[in-house]
Amino acid sequence: MNSTKKAKGSVIQWIKTLDSVLIAKSRMLNNDVKTEKCKIAAFDLDGTLIKTKGKHVHSKDKHDWLWWDSMIPKRLEKLNNEGYQIVILSNQNGLRKFNMINDFKYKMENILSQVNSPILFMAALEKDMYRKPMTGMWDWLNTHIYTNIDKMQSLYVGDAAGREVDWKPNKKKDHSCGDRKFAANLQINFYTPEEFFLNEPKTTHFSWKGFDANQYLSLELPLYTPQDTPLFNREQKREVIICVGYPASGKSRFVEKYLVKERGYIHINQDTLKTKDKCIKRCKEALENSTSSIVIDNTNPERSTRAIYIKLAQEAKAPVRCFYFGDNMDLAQHNNYYRALYQQQDPKRLLSSIVFHKFKKSFQPPTLSEGFEEIKQIHFVFDESEKEKEIWKKWWTA
Repeated sequence: MNSTKKAKGSVIQWIKTLDSVLIAKSRMLNNDVKTEKCKIAAFDLDGTLIKTKGKHVHSKDKHDWLWWDSMIPKRLEKLNNEGYQIVILSNQNGLRKFNMINDFKYKMENILSQVNSPILFMAALEKDMYRKPMTGMWDWLNTHIYTNIDKMQSLYVGDAAGREVDWKPNKKKDHSCGDRKFAANLQINFYTPEEFFLNEPKTTHFSWKGFDANQYLSLELPLYTPQDTPLFNREQKREVIICVGYPASGKSRFVEKYLVKERGYIHINQDTLKTKDKCIKRCKEALENSTSSIVIDNTNPERSTRAIYIKLAQEAKAPVRCFYFGDNMDLAQHNNYYRALYQQQDPKRLLSSIVFHKFKKSFQPPTLSEGFEEIKQIHFVFDESEKEKEIWKKWWTA
């Protein structure tokens, strides 16, 4: 079947509803919202339904595509005849320019012109709630197109399945586990293209990759360790606490709840003061003019930065402790997406992965030899409602 042949007339109706998602439907698909119970057969696009004409991963131009397997158009038509609604859900955040989007639309028209079944297509253009494994595209679909989806009979097929290198002889490892995670978030059946189209056995050797929230919660970690010493000095003497940990590791949440609100600590934070120099100046002023304890709520990855605050505390004859929030980058990135894309009460901006890798590169684990009287490891504890916890537990990164 010729993948570059242009269909006569447009076979797609493009729908401008969401700023960060391209949405299109076959003209065979009517505009009525489907309220009857229906089953969905959903598919990733690249590496699942189509592939490039060569061994390169990314398409070179709008003509550079072939069906992943020549039988796919007929298989999609068969699924439609079996009562499935066909949906394609794709991450396409590489489409940044107007001409790139237009070329992509041209390609999608050619693809869908070769399938004689109604299809709904969605492509997430940004790293937001609509990007898989987050379920924004499915949620929109379930609200605006198919309002009564039977998840037990629905399925999702994708190539980002977390398979390691040589999962099949001479096969590269999957670029991520995003498609498998997407299906897990939705609690629908998942298949790789090989399993679904070629009837190969289910893949058992794969890695979920990244932060597994369910596994983390099963550890039932205490709020802090060691537990044989109290979180606070019982004599309530003035002290300086220096926090150390990744962005989004739970530092500010912990500090606000346990130190500022409960104990009245002076809160020094670079997000508020904007520069490290201003944080140092504020700490010095507080030590000179106040009897209150102080908490430095910054990432503080390097010994050299921590040494400045330790010296100020020692000159003021104030004991100094470290609250260490661990080195779990996957947890921090998970929280980064959750708080930026879902958390409503105190939303944060989505931090670039560069921020986390920068911390990792410069990180030096805190030690008592730096001048700390004690180092307490603070464990992230999600203490919101059960409803919020169920959402936090989902896979947020591929």
